[in-house]
Amino acid sequence: MEPLQYDPRTKHQIKDAIYEYLYAPVQKQFKKRLDALIVKNTAILSASHASFIYKGCVYSCDTGNMPRKMNRLVPLLQETMDEYLKDIKKLNDVEVPFVIGFITKVLNSSNNLHDYLRVFPPSIHYPIQQIIDSCPCRNKQLTDFDVKCIQENNQTSIDLMKERMVINLLI
Repeated sequence: MEPLQYDPRTKHQIKDAIYEYLYAPVQKQFKKRLDALIVKNTAILSASHASFIYKGCVYSCDTGNMPRKMNRLVPLLQETMDEYLKDIKKLNDVEVPFVIGFITKVLNSSNNLHDYLRVFPPSIHYPIQQIIDSCPCRNKQLTDFDVKCIQENNQTSIDLMKERMVINLLI
């Protein structure tokens, strides 16, 4: 069987699939946390709309038009909101850049799908394997030494990916 030419769009699909696999659960959890805060704030204020403004940003569960006079976040919930914002900032400023940078390095190191399985931690193989199963590209290009070097130079990113998968199991 002769392999087909490599499709460059596959790298983009892999990157998106891994990102979705890692971060869809945490995004749902953050949305639940925010929605719970909005609902609680709305109940405390006995407001007619589920939204509030905090530190210049509008947070809302409603999909309709926003009222002219916005609800404010009640002082009772400010500490919880600050913790929520701190957690999102940490995820976006620390974890995601490390992980996306590592994914990009791996994808740039080879054009062969099986090499990605050799470099990425096993907990991330599922979305890659789904793409491989739909693509007849079956070659390896990276040597075992190359795989080991990439993994060793990116241990922090690999650990963050593994930690995210464990956290996703718990949420």
